[in-house]
Amino acid sequence: MPSSNVSDTESKELGFFLQEDTFLRKYIYHVWLCILIFGLGANSINIAVFTKIGLRDNVTLTLLVLSFSDLIHLILSFPIAVARFIEKYHPYHDWPFHPKILFDGIYWWAFIFYDYSSFISVFLGLVRCACVSRPLRFKSMFTISRTVKVLVLLFLLALGLRAPVLTVFRLTWELNPITNSTYRSIRFSANYKEIYKANHIFNMNIVSWTTYVIAVGCVIVLTSNLKAASRFRQSSQNASSDSSENNQSETATVNKQRSTNSVKKKPANKMSVRDLQVIKSVTLLCVVFIVSQLPPQIRCTIRLIDPEFSEFGRKRFALGFSAQVSRTFGFLNASVNIFIHYYFNRRYRDTFLFTLSKMMCLHLGVEREPVH
Repeated sequence: MPSSNVSDTESKELGFFLQEDTFLRKYIYHVWLCILIFGLGANSINIAVFTKIGLRDNVTLTLLVLSFSDLIHLILSFPIAVARFIEKYHPYHDWPFHPKILFDGIYWWAFIFYDYSSFISVFLGLVRCACVSRPLRFKSMFTISRTVKVLVLLFLLALGLRAPVLTVFRLTWELNPITNSTYRSIRFSANYKEIYKANHIFNMNIVSWTTYVIAVGCVIVLTSNLKAASRFRQSSQNASSDSSENNQSETATVNKQRSTNSVKKKPANKMSVRDLQVIKSVTLLCVVFIVSQLPPQIRCTIRLIDPEFSEFGRKRFALGFSAQVSRTFGFLNASVNIFIHYYFNRRYRDTFLFTLSKMMCLHLGVEREPVH
């Protein structure tokens, strides 16, 4: 909120961000709570459906772990959003502990799982790129056991990269000015500013931009392969249509020639329907990551090159505004995957619909066979 020490120049330059009646500042926490509630339910459904499908391949396993990571991220973020809501609309609320425990302590644990989900999305993209570019070499390489090892290593990487910021605060007792009694709070170490700065430079810029660029590259490669597969199917359909108009002997000759050409092209262009569905699904997951990660990428880059774009700089209100926008996109990133799974994963859709119909028909005593 704007304070009394804001100069006229700052107010003029940042007038948009100082408007208390703008939609973002007035309703942002309502939006957060709605997204979080939806995301908690959506990821719970994802976990239930993927578990019911069974961990028969590395893609299902990776998507299950991604849903778990997104769910934990949203669970940890939910009390932070509630605390922000209370702080905004009930500024004199009697807290049993200092909100800093949520805003600084729990926040970084939530961020660890956000990073983990980002790494998983990029890993999915890299695996699909490898499988469609060199199918004979890589398709049998990513077994379930190897995928488990990679997912564990990615979590340890996400934890290790954020470990320094987890060491800068510890629990302590502090005076509650409202009740004039002590309550739990956190105290920062003397070097926390240096650690936060190093975290911002390395994790939120170097590492983050690296994963972002890799995700963009994966989308380009996967989109190119989808277009190639589409052209191949179209040419096959045209050849089939032309051959049907010829006589029987000519048809036999054309079919033989087309069969020979198909064998030559199959390694590069021919993909099964399931392979195409997986590629579309992974491509959209990467696109969702790219779109939702763009606001925080821009924010962190500006913060790195503009010293005024900081908590104590002249553009601190713009920083706060951009932080709210970035957090909103982050919550969306962890919540909307259910739509991709439903529309581009046949096994997910069949299992989801079967389970839903079974629950609706349970009271009628009707049993249905599962769809494989």
